[in-house]
Amino acid sequence: MKASTPHNSLVTLALLFGFVLSLLISPLTVNAQQTPEGASKKADDKAMQEQPMTDKNNMADGDMTGDQKELSDKGDSANQTEQTEQIEIRPPVSLIEQFTQDIERSVDSSLVTPMLAGTDDFLTILQPDNHSTDRGIAILLPEWEQAATDSRAINFLRQHLPDEGWTTIVIQPLTKPDNYPSQQLKLALAAEENKEILDKYAEKLAPMLTTVMEKAAEFPGIFLVIAQGNNAAILMDLYEQAAVEQPNALITLSAHRQSAVGNQRLANQIAGSDLPVLDIVLKKDVHWIEHFAADRNKAAKRELKPIYRQRALTNFRAGYYPEQALAKEIKGWLTTVGW
Repeated sequence: MKASTPHNSLVTLALLFGFVLSLLISPLTVNAQQTPEGASKKADDKAMQEQPMTDKNNMADGDMTGDQKELSDKGDSANQTEQTEQIEIRPPVSLIEQFTQDIERSVDSSLVTPMLAGTDDFLTILQPDNHSTDRGIAILLPEWEQAATDSRAINFLRQHLPDEGWTTIVIQPLTKPDNYPSQQLKLALAAEENKEILDKYAEKLAPMLTTVMEKAAEFPGIFLVIAQGNNAAILMDLYEQAAVEQPNALITLSAHRQSAVGNQRLANQIAGSDLPVLDIVLKKDVHWIEHFAADRNKAAKRELKPIYRQRALTNFRAGYYPEQALAKEIKGWLTTVGW
């Protein structure tokens, strides 16, 4: 056997080095060849995915066909019309109209009697008496801003008094005058403006009362008027001016005006009138109403008013009259007077 020469060893090492080097270079070559193709494929896929979005955006930007644009315009117009209809706000129904609708829904239609005052119509509720003895007719005038079926006092009296022999007519009153009370800073200007506003209100109320009194003349017995709040005070103005016919007796419920001067005037009017008055107030009421009720009582005593009585009823809810106590006071006073 021959010994290996250095030349052969070098050749063997060179071959081994070349083999190892080829193994190392081969994966790099494969990756280098595959990477452009992979990147190109991914780019193509991404472009295909983005193509529909691009088309939509182009169409949104105006690259639409004529038919597509027409349909889009119609859709936008329909949406705008729908939005306009949704945000349209109807004006509120007037308070008188609300009261009228409530009366027509809650009261027997045979009792609801429309009447005419000049050119203006208004509603009344006429409840015939249920008693064997006809005592007369009671005209009920609620406070302004109240319905003829208000549950604080008037509706109870409308249904209770017929059991005592009274036919009742409830008037649906006018609403509170606009801009009352006056916001003038100077007292003299405020008083002048208040008088002007209330005079106009009274001019509308007077023919309503006249119409009801004419209707009341169809029934036997005496005339009794029960008035509440500010309307009770305005009635005293109309009686003082002889603008309407006086009843045989007047019952007031929390009668007042909305100024100190006006309340003092009301006290003097009641004290100086020959009209029999039952003045009913509540123990739990607006403080200044209680204060001026005391003034009325003092004025009546000072003027020696012959037929005047004031009663304060104990109530548990502000503005609400205890029904049985109210009925008892009215019946007791009418009996004392002779009715």
